[in-house]
Amino acid sequence: MYKASRFSAHPSKQRLKRGLLLCAVAAIGIFGFTRFASSDQSTLFKRDLAQGYSEIAKFAELRTHDSAAQSYFQNKSDRAHALYDVTPEWPTNWSISPDLQASMTRDRQHLVRAVERVKTGADPTDEAIAQVNFDCWVALSSVPSLGAESQRCKNAFDAAMQQLGDI
Repeated sequence: MYKASRFSAHPSKQRLKRGLLLCAVAAIGIFGFTRFASSDQSTLFKRDLAQGYSEIAKFAELRTHDSAAQSYFQNKSDRAHALYDVTPEWPTNWSISPDLQASMTRDRQHLVRAVERVKTGADPTDEAIAQVNFDCWVALSSVPSLGAESQRCKNAFDAAMQQLGDI
């Protein structure tokens, strides 16, 4: 006669419950790991940078009709979105008065120090807001007709840096 083994085709309810419990624990572990990985500060910072640079690119296209500026900032957005490091603008690379360049260069140094704190748990969104508005201020300062917009970027940069406790 055929005798059923403990490995029969029909698992017992207890074995089924253990299997389901094991699957549930594994699913929770995977979910927790993905949440941890997605909350990485650097990744969040770069995602926020990508959004901010995309907004500057749209502004350049719609307000100034400057396709070169639109392309430039969209490229910065794409690089941040791909999780590459994107550094703040160098004021000396833009057509800005030497006095303003010197002031912006000092502010850039403060910004770079502040952005480094993302690695130690600083708020990545505030850091990204500061960097995007700094770059906006630098870029728009090179266009005399956009003085008011440039000043708004400068004010937003100062507010973000103040929020970060760096001014």
